Amino acid sequence: MGRTTKPAPAHYPIRAVSRLTGIAIDTLRAWERRHGAVTPVRDDRGRMYTDADVARLRLLRDAVERGHSIGRVAGLRQEELRHLTADAGVRAVTAADSARRRPLDTAVLSAALRTFDAVGIDQEIARLAAVLRPLDLLQDVLMPVLVQAGDDWLRGRAGIAHEHLMSSAIRHTLGSFLRLHARRDAPARLLMATPSGDHHEIGILGAAMLAASSGLGVAYLGPDLPARDIVGAVQPAGARVLVLGLTRASAQKTTERELRTIVRDLPRDVELWAGGRGAERYTSIISPRGLVFGNFTAYQQELVRIGGRIA
Repeated sequence: MGRTTKPAPAHYPIRAVSRLTGIAIDTLRAWERRHGAVTPVRDDRGRMYTDADVARLRLLRDAVERGHSIGRVAGLRQEELRHLTADAGVRAVTAADSARRRPLDTAVLSAALRTFDAVGIDQEIARLAAVLRPLDLLQDVLMPVLVQAGDDWLRGRAGIAHEHLMSSAIRHTLGSFLRLHARRDAPARLLMATPSGDHHEIGILGAAMLAASSGLGVAYLGPDLPARDIVGAVQPAGARVLVLGLTRASAQKTTERELRTIVRDLPRDVELWAGGRGAERYTSIISPRGLVFGNFTAYQQELVRIGGRIA
């Protein structure tokens, strides 16, 4: 006798699915009725969707946003959709990269760091912040300079004190931006943290700054928090999204355990996002419950989807 496969539980009503995928409710109904995109369960609460349905709808959304008609892609298998959207994403990133301006000159910042010129570092960051969008400041200046400082230390070209000084300066800048843009009447609120064992906060602090400068509400909890405390803060904070920062420095088994707890216990109507240099390592745990970002540009796009603006 073969085993009977137990059907996946359906947790999400159509309104929650619309929020999780960014697809309008009327569009969801049309995709189901006309194209059989997914087949939700129907009970006394109405349409109910599984995690697999949500994951498939996100892939279909990505394919449609890249120019494919829903009629052509609705019948594709999940793996075919992944390949389709991944290929399109690579082409889009390549085209965007070719159109970018020349890399920003951070020589002044690097020179100030070599001589431990804290005032010079702060002044140069302030000058760049005055002329750059928050997204450009974050991904074209602050994160590359910090990564370079860390790499120089590992290769013996600089001391750990250089990396600490740059981290401190960047943390101060991002914290100032976060306070500057803080607002209570935001259209959506995001809760930001890193799980237990992950002490590096610059990436998640940058994500918080970007969300705040996009006009969204932010509750920043900081690094190295137990999963139960992160999940416990979601509802009191009124968070619509939980954003986790994940680096490569944390112990993998500890992070896996913490992430499984978060995925299990996070309220179903709250989105889960994760990013950072170590995030892709945990894709199998986070997806299809949440989104894993490879860069701040993809993260910015999701901020816009939930009501933010390009800052």
